[in-house]
Amino acid sequence: MDLAPSDTTSANAVDIAHVCEPFVVPIARSLQAATVVDGNEVALERGAILFREGDLKDSVYRLESGILCITARRSSGPPRVLEMVFPGTLIGLGFLERHIHSAMAVVASRLTVFPLSAVAELCNASPEARDRQALSTEREFAARRRELVPDSNELPVRRVAAFLASMHHMNKREGRNPDLIEEFLNAGDVAAFLDLDVEALARALTDLFDRGLVVRAESGGLILLDAQALDELAS
Repeated sequence: MDLAPSDTTSANAVDIAHVCEPFVVPIARSLQAATVVDGNEVALERGAILFREGDLKDSVYRLESGILCITARRSSGPPRVLEMVFPGTLIGLGFLERHIHSAMAVVASRLTVFPLSAVAELCNASPEARDRQALSTEREFAARRRELVPDSNELPVRRVAAFLASMHHMNKREGRNPDLIEEFLNAGDVAAFLDLDVEALARALTDLFDRGLVVRAESGGLILLDAQALDELAS
């Protein structure tokens, strides 16, 4: 199905099925089989910070013993506690290049540190890890969505741009072509996830085509022509 808009398509008369069906990569997907990766062990003293909000992600961690506290920054006052993490849990997953939360050792803790390239292997080896990756991805996308200006006229375009930029970063982290979006969801599901109606999703896609940021792939998917511009449009 051709996703590219025709020259005669207007913003007020979009062939929704033509533009939107099918669309975009699932947030949580099954990962390909791979071998389990060894990691290095590190220890944290009580009160030590594993990472802070805004830090660049350079590793993923599995808590072996102890307890970690995951917190989110407030506009004022102390951080908000999101969860307490217990042994066996993977930390530092998601798709963004920087952490959106902070992690601190509540008691003396021991962790195994893995390279970011090991995420697929770790998730493939454990259903719990796959669920954790899905949760982390959902949290990060929700954080990106909250950054958008609610009353902006370009809000739908920015949300779709943020989603595609997110897929770019996820593909890059998992070793795939970051600019090729080749697996799809139903347009209605995507619209609901982005908190848009299907017509708004169609218009946003058409806008991105017109801006030269995406084109249709021969496979029926999308090719991202300027991931940096998508990031900037989403911010």
